[in-house]
This record gives sequence, C-alpha cells and structure tokens, in this order.
Amino acid sequence: MKIFKEVSLADSLSVLNALFGFTALVYSIYDYERSFAFFYFALISDGLDGWIAKKTEKSKIGKELDSLADCVSFSVYPAFIVSLKNPNLFAFSSLLLAFSILRLARFNILDLNDFLGIPTSVNAILVTSLLRINASQEILAFAMFTFSFLMICDLRYKRVRGLPLIFLGLLLVLAIFIVEICYLLIAISILYAIYPGVCVCGKYLRRLRRV
Repeated sequence: MKIFKEVSLADSLSVLNALFGFTALVYSIYDYERSFAFFYFALISDGLDGWIAKKTEKSKIGKELDSLADCVSFSVYPAFIVSLKNPNLFAFSSLLLAFSILRLARFNILDLNDFLGIPTSVNAILVTSLLRINASQEILAFAMFTFSFLMICDLRYKRVRGLPLIFLGLLLVLAIFIVEICYLLIAISILYAIYPGVCVCGKYLRRLRRV
C-alpha cells in the first residue's frame, strides 16, 4: 500500500482530526455534552497539523487531506448537532454545511498565505459555543446565516500563528471543563470575523483624510 509512504506526520494529525470529528458526531447522539470535548480535540489536531506542516516537508496529499478532515469536524459536525438539538434550524444547518463545503473546495485551488473567507473552524467554534451556552433559536439562526456567507465571501482573513494559536488551544482545553469559556470563544470568533471589515473601513477613512 504505497499511500502510506505519502503520509507525513502532519497528515496523520489531519486523519486524527477527522477521527475526533467522527467521534464527536457519534457522541452527539448518545452523550451530547461530551461530544464537544472531541470537537475541541479535533480543533487542536488541526492546529498542530498546520504547525507541523510548516516545520516539516509537505506531502502531496496534505492540503486535500486537511480539507476532507475539516469537512467532517468543522462542517458536518456543527451542522448535524444544531439540527439534532433544534430541528427547526435544519434549513440553516443545511446552508452552513453547503457553504462550508464550497469554502473548503475553493481553499484547495487557491495558493494564498491568508484565508479567503472566514475559516470553517472559526464558524464551528462560534456555532458550538452558542449551543453550549443555550443561545436562543433566533441568535443561532442569525449567527449561522451570517457566518455561512462570511465563509464564501472575498474578505481576506489572517492566519493565526504563534502565541495567539497556543492561547486558543489552552482555551479549548479549559472549555472542556468550564462551559463559561464559551463566552470568550464567541467574543474571539466575532472579533476575528469583523477584523477585515474594520481594516477596510480604516483604509477608507485614511484616504478620506488625505483628500
């Protein structure tokens, strides 16, 4: 089986990401609250995957494998668990899943240092955090609708690296045990979502001042 010769350490973490995502899906049916822990493990695996890929040689299948894993953990899982918790939001879950897939497919054909459209992982963090704090149906619907379109928009989002990424990983570990951490995760997700818009407005205002 020659495929194993093409799999790098980073690729192994991508597979682990998908396995954690699948486990979260299964647990969401039998043990709803525990499923979030496996979702956080998937996020951490995804972060380590990207970090290791930069430190080591990239494989030929790395980018595709990463997107496939993200589809399970950050697209199917959040869409499924929202519909499981509130069937009335099925239409919004379907929109989230469809636009997540579009976003991941576009990512695979682009060669950018930054992200085009908000990452599926950020969208998944926001949606799952809102679920854990028992946000209202209206808030969930609005968040899913807005972030679905942000995933396929043409705004540039900076990659999170270094200490901010480590800090986020620590928050995810704490969130397993402390539900209130989700409020901080929601705030971080929203700030990240609006950051490109703030930058565009700032550039526009600076131009106006020069005129």
